Amino acid sequence: MKPVYFISDIHLGAPTLSQDFETKRRKEVLKFLDVVVGNGSRLIVVGDLFDFWFEYRYVVPKDYFWLYVKLKEMVDGGIAVDYVAGNHDFFLGEFFEKSIGLRVHQEGFSENINGKRFLIIHGDGLAQKDSGYRMLKKILRNNHSRTFIRWIHPDVGFYFAKAFSKKSREYTSSKDFGEADGMLMFAERKISEGYDFVIMGHNHVPRCEYFPRIPAPPAGHPNGKGVYVNLGDWLKNFTYGIFDGDTVKLMNWEVEA
Repeated sequence: MKPVYFISDIHLGAPTLSQDFETKRRKEVLKFLDVVVGNGSRLIVVGDLFDFWFEYRYVVPKDYFWLYVKLKEMVDGGIAVDYVAGNHDFFLGEFFEKSIGLRVHQEGFSENINGKRFLIIHGDGLAQKDSGYRMLKKILRNNHSRTFIRWIHPDVGFYFAKAFSKKSREYTSSKDFGEADGMLMFAERKISEGYDFVIMGHNHVPRCEYFPRIPAPPAGHPNGKGVYVNLGDWLKNFTYGIFDGDTVKLMNWEVEA
């Protein structure tokens, strides 16, 4: 089979980044997507593609026109693209599904791919000390909140949203996502239930953990019963995952100097 590619936490439009760095990242993202087109069969975006996304009924952000065009070309060319909502881009409406042809998953999804059982989820709200966020998530994602935000003019809404996203990103970066934290525990539990791979993002820390625990298996070698992969980010690490039909490998993208 042709490989399946995974990527997460690109955070396009993050307001704390310099314009030069954002332009550079745009070029790297396009080159990565070209690699998917040339070598793969499918792309799965595991949340936080944008630093903030809200979709009004007739308005989408103009800054990402280049990405909309590229994704549409990919879908029309036969590359399946899945988009899992993250904690920065959960206000996903119909645009990506109806206008571009992506498959949008609001809460993650599970699927058998080439005989392997996958659970793919962004990972927000799984930290043990994230009870406040879990409550906020329920409030923000309900239909009443979406309706209220649509009453706000897009220029005003996006201005405040960018400030909120910056605080959210800083909060996530300050969290301790160590071995005792909920994301790892969640992955281990799901693998014990029979999943071969649990794929997440969210904490910006690339990681490949085998269960049951075994001494340092070679990279990409399926020695364990199952594998938890955190895809890292494209703010600092520039990492991504690739499933070759047998196992998922965590890869580093070579950023052009």
